[in-house]
Amino acid sequence: MEIIRVLDTHTANRIAAGEVVDRPASIVKELVENAIDAGASHIVIEANGGGIDLIRIRDDGCGMSEKDAVTAFARHATSKIHTASDLEDIGTLGFRGEALASIAAVSRVTLRTKMQDAENGVCVRIHGGEIVENAPTGCADGTLFLVENVFYNTPARLKFLKSARTEAAMISDYVSRMMMAYPQIAFKLVQNDRTIYQSAGDGDLLQVLGCVYGKDTLPHLKPLSFDDGYIRLQGYAGTAQAAKNNRLAQSFFINHRYIKSQKLSFTVQRAYDTRLMSGRFPLIVMDMCISGREIDVNVHPNKLDVRFKQEDRVMHAAYAAVRAALGTAEIPAMLKQDVMPTPREIWFGHSAENKVGVSQEAGIEAEARPSAASYMLQAQQPQPGAAYVREPAVQASTAVDDSRYSAHAAPDIPVFTILPSRAAASPMPQPDSAPAAPNPVQTEFTTAPYQVIGQLFNCYLIIQQGEAAFFIDQHAAHERKLYEQMMQKGLHADAQILLTPHIETLSAAEYAILPAHIEDFRALGFDIEDFGSMSVSIRAVPHIFGKPQAVSFLHDALDMLERKEKLSTAELKRSAIIQQACKHAIKAGAILDEMQIRELLDDFQANGVPLTCPHGRPVMMQMQKSEFEKLFKRLV
Repeated sequence: MEIIRVLDTHTANRIAAGEVVDRPASIVKELVENAIDAGASHIVIEANGGGIDLIRIRDDGCGMSEKDAVTAFARHATSKIHTASDLEDIGTLGFRGEALASIAAVSRVTLRTKMQDAENGVCVRIHGGEIVENAPTGCADGTLFLVENVFYNTPARLKFLKSARTEAAMISDYVSRMMMAYPQIAFKLVQNDRTIYQSAGDGDLLQVLGCVYGKDTLPHLKPLSFDDGYIRLQGYAGTAQAAKNNRLAQSFFINHRYIKSQKLSFTVQRAYDTRLMSGRFPLIVMDMCISGREIDVNVHPNKLDVRFKQEDRVMHAAYAAVRAALGTAEIPAMLKQDVMPTPREIWFGHSAENKVGVSQEAGIEAEARPSAASYMLQAQQPQPGAAYVREPAVQASTAVDDSRYSAHAAPDIPVFTILPSRAAASPMPQPDSAPAAPNPVQTEFTTAPYQVIGQLFNCYLIIQQGEAAFFIDQHAAHERKLYEQMMQKGLHADAQILLTPHIETLSAAEYAILPAHIEDFRALGFDIEDFGSMSVSIRAVPHIFGKPQAVSFLHDALDMLERKEKLSTAELKRSAIIQQACKHAIKAGAILDEMQIRELLDDFQANGVPLTCPHGRPVMMQMQKSEFEKLFKRLV
């Protein structure tokens, strides 16, 4: 009995469509790429209902003849390549010949197109892969695609789409990338009859970046340029002031093709070195021009993944370009760990970079922060060369009556100096099996008398209490103290009205999330209104924030809402308090005198402050006198 059969063309097309068209943003991507390949200088994208109800894309490209307008909807029909050898050097965005067939298989499509020298245009209507109309028509030069009722005949795919606002955000995100890749093309994006983006098409990338990220970002962008004859890089790198709390503001292009590359993202993060705090990610727009024979874009139907023949050389070029843009004169040699993180590299080690997990569905990356418990466990078992991430050495800001902690206070406690060792001249004989060095452990700081020994690296306090020595992170300790004080007072919805409303530009994802959580932000003391074009008007902020801090918190909170989908108002309040405690805590690098140290420690003794900061980092470590004696071989 024969059980294997060949599927009919209609069923096969609907199955194949799932590889190319998985959501409305995929349709916009394919049609916009076709418009660019057709030589368009103006492209208008309209979408209703997140693109599920309607997508309309108009361009002034070369158009199609009557015959080509029908042939274009056949599977594997393309004008971009002719033979298999053409795949070795692809110079267009599209080339597979699958997009139009896939789109037509799962929606109702109307095509109107006209070539410049033709007397008439042509109108082709296809419903679910079947041609229902093919007739001459009058229309402007170029091409218009109207796509309606996406997935109307594929309910299984339709029910797995996100909300209309989320789907609209994905369309906005893609269009913003293409605006950056092609600043010489005038793009216009209209969603639900509202203009979201509109670029001039004058070739000015800075103008486009101002449109996407807001004019306030422009002073914090550095031009990026590199050319070694093999690869040429151009674009902009943001300074620390433009850093974000996720990687969504990173755009990488290969020959003007938008791609996603975790290796490139990590390489750029390495290039910033210590310029960024842990958990912050740079804004980067990088267009790489390289011979088509040196890359493979035919990895996946979505064409977002690219393989390089000389990957190390590409990564080094990106690393060097970013370092030069940031004003780093010396470009150190890049090691393998500068390209990809090792499995153990999370919070500890020589890097301040966090381990990051990548969401494959929407390319949205979220930090994988360790819990307080796992952090403490790692702290008790340090790895060789491990060091905690230090806060930048800046003057402490103290809006909660802690002005006595000054970054410039004169010290009257000893500063430790490492003296020359005589061990090199007279080496100590080593036993056959040396005992393992004792690990410092966290413990309670009791109410017993203590002695202030000193301050190490202007960051860690060394305290002796009985037979124990305590090593205390001054920033983490003060941060915990402020957090406990603020939590006792609570964060009330007292609002500080701004003299003039602040207009803030949001990312597409943030703009999609905010409306559902307006009431949560109002409960915190924000007064926010939609201002259109991916912007909001901030009229009032919580009383504990100034305007810049409130804007920063707004972005951080939206990022948390995006990653966790739903947060309570209480959780948002706690996050706001954590941010304020960290902002006002003593910074690493601040020099403290003994009175300031004792005031901090006396509060620990009186109130029993927990042993971790609000972020889960350890506040103190302890070593007993016996452990020191074992280190120096006084005890065996």
